[in-house]
Amino acid sequence: MKKMPLLLLCLQTGIAAWTQNRFEFRHPQMGTVFRLVFYSNQDSSEASGLASAIFGRVDTLNMRFSDWLPESELSRLCRQTGGKGCQKVSAELADILQRSSIYARQSQGAFDITVGALTRLWRRSRSLKELPEPDRLSSALKTVGWKNIRVRPGASCVRLRKKGILLDLGGIAQGWTADDCLGMLRNNGVATALVDAGGDIALGDAPPGREGWQIEIPSAEGNKQMTLKNCGITTSGAAYRYLELDGKRYSHIVDPRTGQPLTQRTQVTVLAKNATDADAWATALSVLGEKGWDQLKSKPEIKVWISESPL
Repeated sequence: MKKMPLLLLCLQTGIAAWTQNRFEFRHPQMGTVFRLVFYSNQDSSEASGLASAIFGRVDTLNMRFSDWLPESELSRLCRQTGGKGCQKVSAELADILQRSSIYARQSQGAFDITVGALTRLWRRSRSLKELPEPDRLSSALKTVGWKNIRVRPGASCVRLRKKGILLDLGGIAQGWTADDCLGMLRNNGVATALVDAGGDIALGDAPPGREGWQIEIPSAEGNKQMTLKNCGITTSGAAYRYLELDGKRYSHIVDPRTGQPLTQRTQVTVLAKNATDADAWATALSVLGEKGWDQLKSKPEIKVWISESPL
């Protein structure tokens, strides 16, 4: 077979990249809106079919990870606490629980998914617009402890050693799911993509003719634009979900070590190799503040910006 001249091949490859179609799709789930943006040589029907498959996957993961739904896999697992047996779970749930344990250890407990009893209590307080009763807060705090989770990822088996533990994946599930969606796109031949899960963003290759995706992050000097690709980025803070009483703002982010929500009006932006890392470390560093820099000395690939949260 006659070979195509290299120059002509390069020109045709370049033209194909420039003529890729841009597609954007949205889907409400996990208490936010998932947004897919990708470039592909597919037609609109094929792209819509791919987006539908990905959003179907998001719905499935919500039924695995949600602590709001009584019949989710996570909720069913939480009803099996305190026993000696190991509970069989899906590979997805085993993976996110295993990763959560790693983040908890690395952050010295600032990131802790066993905070569920506390977050449920503070959700109720936001609804009632009143602080929780001290005795209920004390009881909830006693259930917290990331070391009480035992995961055997190879066997997809989990044991929750302390009775009454409630899990909350709110500080990692959206980032994990964004990475999963990006993986599905890549497996379907779409590498130039952005997945935004309510601010937890997973980025693939740069759009055609550009060096990267334009991402805006909050900064003390005003919002700044960054050009990024093949990474994850997340901003965490108290800008949208909080309880305000007597001029004091109580964030939706709860310090697992004290049981108290954050009250400082800051936002933490984390840039990492993927959205899962960015999501989890944004939560941990929101709790730790600038004291958390020590935990990142061994992770030069993670970049952090801390700014004042808008009123």
